[in-house]
Amino acid sequence: MTTGSCLCGEVTFTFGGELLPMSHCHCSMCRKIHGSLFATYLGAKELEYTAGAELVKSYVSSSGFNRAFCKKCGSVLPETNDGGAEYYIPAGLLNEDPGIRPEVHIFTESKAEGYEINDDLPQLVHYGDGDDSRVIDIPKPAVKEGFVSGGCQCGDVEFEYEGTPKFMMNCHCSRCRKVKGAAHATNAFVPTDQFTWTKGQDKVVNYDLPEAERFGHAFCETCGSSLPRESGGTGMLNVPVGSLNSAPGVDAKGHIFMGSKAPWFEPVDDLPKWDEMPT
Repeated sequence: MTTGSCLCGEVTFTFGGELLPMSHCHCSMCRKIHGSLFATYLGAKELEYTAGAELVKSYVSSSGFNRAFCKKCGSVLPETNDGGAEYYIPAGLLNEDPGIRPEVHIFTESKAEGYEINDDLPQLVHYGDGDDSRVIDIPKPAVKEGFVSGGCQCGDVEFEYEGTPKFMMNCHCSRCRKVKGAAHATNAFVPTDQFTWTKGQDKVVNYDLPEAERFGHAFCETCGSSLPRESGGTGMLNVPVGSLNSAPGVDAKGHIFMGSKAPWFEPVDDLPKWDEMPT
């Protein structure tokens, strides 16, 4: 059996049996929910929540497709389809190496604006055959010149920022992987005076990790989507790039905390890579 848990550690689970292929999903729904450039899932025939089942909240993102998240810390959690025949598990939650590796990119027609897929895995525009396998993209609002907008998957929370973020980084630390349920987080850091909540700020839940100096997570109380959060003492907001409706307006500087990266993921781009946080 393999184990997994959310960021706060109150929700834990085990899974086993036949493992179904691991894939990177680029659909706009996954990007909004996870707040990441893409989500990575594997499937299992058997899964059991071993603690914290009362903290698991479900949100129906599309017909027959449930999304689960921890009500306390907002980590994306495993769910099952309508038939209950298999479970889909966000790979960033895993505590051990599952022994399998990603085999394919899916819904690549919806990938994040400006993001390039650099590995040699097959890229599927859809998932399966026929028009019924096409992704249902989230409608994008009209572009406001000079601004970048974003929001959650359900539409309860919206925000915008003006101008260019100070910088953007890909973080592979175990905390980011747990809270996003993904291979890594990609965050843009935006000065507070450039940022505005335009809808639903009262729907944003903020979780502070007790043992961390400033690490935490903000998410929508309705759908669990990862949202911007003030980075204590920096005068900036940490904006999950997956929550944006368009390109962030800045390129990533590199990959940090590579010493903690997931064993099943290896970035193959030309960006600088650091084992920890560079000085």
